[in-house]
Amino acid sequence: MEIIGSIFENVFRPLKDFFFRTYGYVASSHYYIDALKNEMNELKSKRNDIRRMIAAAERRGLEAISQVNWWLDSVDKLEIEVESIKAEYDARLQLPVDKAVGIRFTYLLSKKADATRELVGNLRERIFDKVADELVQVRFEEIPTVPVVGMGPILEQLKASLEDNDIGIIGIFGMAGVGKTALLKKFNNEYLLREEGINVAIYIEVTRDYDLTKIQEIISVRLGLSWENKGPIERAVILYKVLSKMNFVIILDDIWEPIKLQMLGIPVPKLQSKSKIFLSTRIEDVCDRMDVKRKIKFDCLPWEHAWELFQEKVGDALANPNAEIGGLAKTVAMKCGRLPLALITVGRAMASKPTTKDWKEAITMLNIAPWRLLGMKNDLLMRLKHSYDNLPNENLKLCLLYCSLFPEIFSILNEWIIDYCIGEDSIDDVHIEINKGHDLFSDLKTASLLEIEEEEHIKMHPMVRAMVLWIASGCGTMETKCLVRAGTDLKDALRAEKWSDAKRISFIRNNIPELYEQPKCPSLKTLMLQNNRSLKTICDGFLLYMPTLRVLDLSHTSISELPSVSSALGQLQYLNLCRTKIKVLPIELGELVNLRLLLLDDMPLQTIPNGVLCRLTQLQVLYMYDSYSDWKVDTCGSGLEFQELESLRRLKAFDATIETLAALESLAQSHRLAGSTRKLVIYAGAGLKTLKLPSSELWTKMTKLKSICVLNCADLEEVVINGPEVRQENESNMLSNFIAGYSTIADKQLVLPNLKSISITLYRLQKPNIIYKGGCLQQLRSLSISYCCGLKYLITCANDEGKKPLSFSTSRHHLSFPSLKSIKLIQCPILNKFELSAKDLIEIHGTNEWWNVLEREDDIEVKETFRPLFRPLR
Repeated sequence: MEIIGSIFENVFRPLKDFFFRTYGYVASSHYYIDALKNEMNELKSKRNDIRRMIAAAERRGLEAISQVNWWLDSVDKLEIEVESIKAEYDARLQLPVDKAVGIRFTYLLSKKADATRELVGNLRERIFDKVADELVQVRFEEIPTVPVVGMGPILEQLKASLEDNDIGIIGIFGMAGVGKTALLKKFNNEYLLREEGINVAIYIEVTRDYDLTKIQEIISVRLGLSWENKGPIERAVILYKVLSKMNFVIILDDIWEPIKLQMLGIPVPKLQSKSKIFLSTRIEDVCDRMDVKRKIKFDCLPWEHAWELFQEKVGDALANPNAEIGGLAKTVAMKCGRLPLALITVGRAMASKPTTKDWKEAITMLNIAPWRLLGMKNDLLMRLKHSYDNLPNENLKLCLLYCSLFPEIFSILNEWIIDYCIGEDSIDDVHIEINKGHDLFSDLKTASLLEIEEEEHIKMHPMVRAMVLWIASGCGTMETKCLVRAGTDLKDALRAEKWSDAKRISFIRNNIPELYEQPKCPSLKTLMLQNNRSLKTICDGFLLYMPTLRVLDLSHTSISELPSVSSALGQLQYLNLCRTKIKVLPIELGELVNLRLLLLDDMPLQTIPNGVLCRLTQLQVLYMYDSYSDWKVDTCGSGLEFQELESLRRLKAFDATIETLAALESLAQSHRLAGSTRKLVIYAGAGLKTLKLPSSELWTKMTKLKSICVLNCADLEEVVINGPEVRQENESNMLSNFIAGYSTIADKQLVLPNLKSISITLYRLQKPNIIYKGGCLQQLRSLSISYCCGLKYLITCANDEGKKPLSFSTSRHHLSFPSLKSIKLIQCPILNKFELSAKDLIEIHGTNEWWNVLEREDDIEVKETFRPLFRPLR
C-alpha cells in the first residue's frame, strides 16, 4: 500500500494538477488575465507612492537609493509586458468565430499571464526600509594643470570676486592662447580648495561643440546623483533643486555662445549668496548675454613676464647667451606679442637652436611664414583659427585679411579698411555702410581678433595676423597666393615670376626704389605698395597684366606720374594716390569705368583734364583733401568746374579743397556735392574776411560735414561761432546759455550736425579773433590752432552790443564743449590763460615753453586740473 501511495503522490497527483491547470488555462483564460490586471494595478499604486516619497526626499537634497531605482525600472518594464498581454487578449476577443484562435494560443497566453502575475506579486511584496539617502558628493577635485607666469593680479581679481557676495556671475574674456584655461585651473586648485563655506566646486570645459547632457552628467557625478531614463528637462529640475540648497562654485571654461543656465539646471546665484559661476570665453558679448555682473579682460602678459616665460621655454640656449643672441632672442619674443601660448610654442621651437644663424632664420620665418616654425601650426594657429571660423560672415573675414596686409603692430585707420572692403564689393552702399563698418570692427574686437586703440584706429595682434595670412595662403600649402612682406625693409620687390599665382600682394612700408618689371598676375585682386617713400619709378607697362585687380594703393610714395592705366584694369574699383608727387592726372584714368573710390588727398595735384572724372560714373568716394583746388567758377580759377562732378550720381563721400570765396559758394549751392562733403580745406584767399560757424547759409546743405581746416588765411580776420538762429537776449542771458553750452534756438534744426573737428591754421595774423556769439558745437571733438602769434584770448564772447575777451572762460563764465577730447595749440606765444568746461577732454598738445608760461599766469586750480592732460610737442 505504501508503494501504491508513493506512486500516486509522485506520479498521478502531478499529472492531475497539470491536467487541471492546462484545462484551466484553456477554459478560464479570462481569470488569469483579470488576476494579472488586479495585481498590476496594486503594483502601480505602490510605485506611485514610492515616487512621491522619492520626490519629497529629493526636495530635501536626498537621492533615491540604487535598489529603489532598480525596483522602479523593473516595475516599468513589467508594466509594458502586462499591457502587451492585455492587448493580445483583447485582440483575440475581437476575432469572428470562424477565425478564432486555437486552444494552443489560448493556453500559452494564459500561462504567460499567470507567470507574469507571479513576478508582479513578488515586486509588490518588496518592502524598503528607506527609499532615499544622503548624496555622496565630491566636494573638490584637483585638475591637472601647468605652471603659470604673471597671473597674480588677475588671480587676485578672481579671489576678490569669490568673496564679494553681491556678485553672482563673473566673466573672463580674452583671445585664444592668453591663458584663460590655465588661470581657471590654477584658481580651482589653489583658491577653491581653501575656501570655507563652499559645499562643492565643479570645473567644466565646455568647448565649441558642447553637449548639454554631458555638462549635466559632469555636475551630477560630482553631486553624487545618478539617474537613468531621464531627459534633460527632468535632470535640470533635479540639479536645480539640489544646487539651490548649496553654496556652489561652477567654472564654465571656453564658452563660445551664451548658455541658458536654467536648461542645465544651474541656479543663478542670488544676492548675498556665496554661490558663484565663473565663465571664460574668447567672445566678449557672451559675457553680456549671460548677465555677467563683473567682466575681467585677460590681456597678454607684461613684457617682463613674457620674457621670463620665453626664457624658461627656450632653456639652456639662453642660459648664458652672448650679446647678439640675447638681442635676437628678445626680437623673437617680441614678435610673439606677449601671448603666452605663442611664447611657449616659439620658445620650445628655439630650445635646440644655439647659433646666431638659427635666431636670424627664426626672425625671417616669423616675418614671412610663421607657420613653418616647429609646432606653430598645430599648437597655435589651429587654435586661433577656431575664432576665425566662428565669425558669422565673410565681411568680417575680409576686414581681418586687409588688416593682416599691414605691418606687425601697425596702427590702422578704420576708414582704410572700410574703403578697401568697398573696393572689393564687400560693402555695397557707402552712405549706409560707412557707419556699419564701425560695427564690423566692434564685432572683431568682441571676438578678440582686433584691438581698438582709439576711436578711429585699430591694431592686430601679430599672432592673429600670422593666423589670417596662414589661412590666406591655403593653410601654408600655397604661400605665393598671398605675398606679404610689409615692413620687412625690402630694398627690391620680389621677382615678377613670384607674383604669378598671387591673389594679394602687400609690400607696404619698405624701401623699394623702382618697379621695372611687368609681372603677369591673372588672379591678383589687391596690390598695396604704400609707404615706400623711396619709390619714384614704376615702369609704364607695370599694370598691363593684372586683369582682375580691384584694389591698388600707391599712396605715400614718391612717384610723379601714374603708370599707364587702361581698360586692362577694367575691374579696378579702388585707387589711392594720396601723398604722391603726381601733379597731372592722365586722361586714360577715365577708362577705369568701374572705379568706386578715388583718393587724391595731400598731393600737389594741379591739373585734372576735362572729361576724366565725369566718365567715372560708378564713383562713390572722391577724396581731394588738401589737394586740387583750382576750381573754375565764372572768372575765378582756370581748372575743373564743379559742374563736371554733378554727373557723378552715385557720389556719397567727397572731401574738397577750395581757395576762393566763389568756389566755396559754388560748392555750397550744389545739392549733390554739398550733401556729400565730409571734409573741407579752405585756403582763405582774397575776399574771405569772416568765416561763420555754423550759422552761415554756406553750410545749410553740408549735412555730412565733419571737419573744416582753414589754412594760410591772409585776409581772414574773424572766425565766428554762432547758433543757427538766436532770439534776442540781453548779455546776462546770453552768458548764461554760454555757460550751459547751448543757445535758445527758434525751432530750427542745428546746422552741421556731424561736425566733429575744426582745424584752424592761421599764418601771419597779428590780431586774429575767434568770436563766440551763442550756440554750441555739441559734437566738437578736436580743436587745433597754430601760428596765431597775436592771439591773446582764445575765445572772444560777443553780442550785438560789443565783445568781451575770454581765454575759454572768465572767472565766472565757462564755455562748454561736452564732446571735446583733444586740443592742439602751436606757436600761440601770448595766449597765457586757459580755462574751459570739457568733461571728456583727454589731451592738450603744446610746447613746453607755452605750458610753462601758462602755469605761471594761470591759477593753481586750473594748473592742477589740466597738468595730467598735457602732451608736450617735440
